[in-house]
Amino acid sequence: MAEERRGVAGSLSWKRWDALMAVIDIEWERINKHNNTMTFNNKKIVTRINKHNNTIPIANKKIMKKKKKKKIVKKKKIVKKDPEVEREPAMPERMRERIEGLMGAEKKAATWVVNKRITDSDVSAHLRRLFIPSECEWKLEGLLLSAEEIRRTRVQGNNNSKEEILVVTMVDGNGNDWDLDFKFWTSINKYVFTNQWTRFVQTLGVKEGWIVEIWCFRDKHSQPCFGINVHP
Repeated sequence: MAEERRGVAGSLSWKRWDALMAVIDIEWERINKHNNTMTFNNKKIVTRINKHNNTIPIANKKIMKKKKKKKIVKKKKIVKKDPEVEREPAMPERMRERIEGLMGAEKKAATWVVNKRITDSDVSAHLRRLFIPSECEWKLEGLLLSAEEIRRTRVQGNNNSKEEILVVTMVDGNGNDWDLDFKFWTSINKYVFTNQWTRFVQTLGVKEGWIVEIWCFRDKHSQPCFGINVHP
């Protein structure tokens, strides 16, 4: 009789347990369906239930604060200066003598304009010109060229009239004279030597990578002139 009572009591307890678990399962489903959050320190945290019926908080992008992204600072490229281009060169003696002869009685020191490393386009037989770096524009217009000469360097279209083009005397490192057309190309805002420049390159065997040193001065007739020395 006692065993039967224990059996009945056991079956009733298991039924109650099953009923209780069923109620818990229904309640958890309702919570997860309608309000799957829990509050911790006055902050809402999204939760989920694992297979062992344990509540586990999970991250939510909308609720959790976004982490600040680290700013990536790009390193500036360090451009190494070319000492052969930066330094003011010594004028070759033959060039100095010829320039002094062109100046006549009133001898003034020629003004150093710039050094430039020769590029492939400067010695190209098809392009036939030498660009002067744009940063030298203020030197040429402030120290050498008059307003009328500046106007003549701005050649319009294909006008090759010698009356309009500014032709300048150029003295090379050996003291020889050359006649070059001196122009300003507005499309790139640079002064350029043309005409006999290709013959100058071929005669002296100028190569890419050589250094060209440029001076400017006025002769005894007050005409603008240049001294150009090239070397490897």
